[in-house]
Amino acid sequence: MTLKASQSPSKIGLLDLWRQFIPLSLSDVAMAFGDPMMTAALAHLPDARVNLAAVGIAKALAVFFESPIIMLLHASNALAPNGRSRRALWRFTLLAGGGLSALLLLLTLPFIFATLGGTLLGIPPQLRQTVQSVLTLMFLWPLAIAWRRYFQGLLIHTGHSQAVAKASMVRLLIVALTLWGGFMLKMSGAVLAGTALIAGVLSEALVVTIAAHRLGATRLPRPIDSELKLPTNLKSVWNFYWPLGSSMLVVWGGRAVLVGIIARAQDANIALAAWPAAWGLVLVIANATRMVQQVIIKNRDRVSDRQLIAFALSVGGFCSLLLFLGSTTPFGLQVVQSFIGNDEALVESIRPVLLLCAFVPLLVAVQNATQGFLVGAGQTKGLNYATWIGTTILLLVAFGAVQLGASGAIAAASAMIISLTIEVSCLAFNLRKQL
Repeated sequence: MTLKASQSPSKIGLLDLWRQFIPLSLSDVAMAFGDPMMTAALAHLPDARVNLAAVGIAKALAVFFESPIIMLLHASNALAPNGRSRRALWRFTLLAGGGLSALLLLLTLPFIFATLGGTLLGIPPQLRQTVQSVLTLMFLWPLAIAWRRYFQGLLIHTGHSQAVAKASMVRLLIVALTLWGGFMLKMSGAVLAGTALIAGVLSEALVVTIAAHRLGATRLPRPIDSELKLPTNLKSVWNFYWPLGSSMLVVWGGRAVLVGIIARAQDANIALAAWPAAWGLVLVIANATRMVQQVIIKNRDRVSDRQLIAFALSVGGFCSLLLFLGSTTPFGLQVVQSFIGNDEALVESIRPVLLLCAFVPLLVAVQNATQGFLVGAGQTKGLNYATWIGTTILLLVAFGAVQLGASGAIAAASAMIISLTIEVSCLAFNLRKQL
């Protein structure tokens, strides 16, 4: 790749990029922090392992249905300069979000869930009813996520990233209050988790919508001439968006299948609880790096590529160091135990997973940086190639490790590291070819 200088003189430095990044990062951290909070609540309620496993499976399936619209934030940010593009994307958002919610509701029908959950994913019989109940509570999840990410993109484009962070803090507060209330009432752990998840995301969607209207982010921009031809109708939005959406469909489809592979491990009973608990803690830190992509999209024409790459590496390196310290120091292990409770077998299953995943934040930062360069250049098709390869490697490595007798959680963690490394390499190769 030939690194380019900014097209116009800019005084934006590394610290300025961090100042843009931190409020956005807090929104993703707040979102990810809900999972450890749920783990802590479920770990201190009856049937902890069963509920942790069931909620982990249900969340993986819900996110799979969400996955095609995960990249709406990126599309909204990129298409915000054009009024016709905004309107077309809004129609697309409602159609896609509503359709995916309808499909998720369809999955919860007993005869469909029995076939897909039992046969395809291999969900243990003792977990199926609980998983089905959680999914029924969460059927509006895809629509709420699509709605939220559209308005988040507008707020980021207009420079109101702090509003995005505030809305995420509201979501975290609602999740915390719901978990606390349900814990005090001794609700079923799985039902409590599903209620907390959907209550949090609906509240965030409402707050971010109000903020976008109040701060003027929804006002249509003045027509401008742009070197990049933006889509202005549903068909062209689909052509622009499908490579982005399908790449996430592949990613989260792979994550759902990964649960099925873990379910076939020798230690499936504990691995199905350990993997979502450990991965939830990893994502609290790794998700902090994802908004690197939005900073790069926004500043691509104002800051040199070299400086943007240095920024991404600084974010990823810092977050990986935090996770490494959290998995090796006595204080970090105490924090982990405070979330997991007194189940020593579960804690011992989680510790090596956290250590293996210490490099995940750095890999996620580099992954999102390269994606940001491609999206900013309008080259969304470049994401699919790397995503397919990474997901294929993820499933092959995890399946092979499980067949060789490895712990389900260790197999998943090892496969995740290897697949992310290969995906980042493919993205970098594709970026060099495109630019």
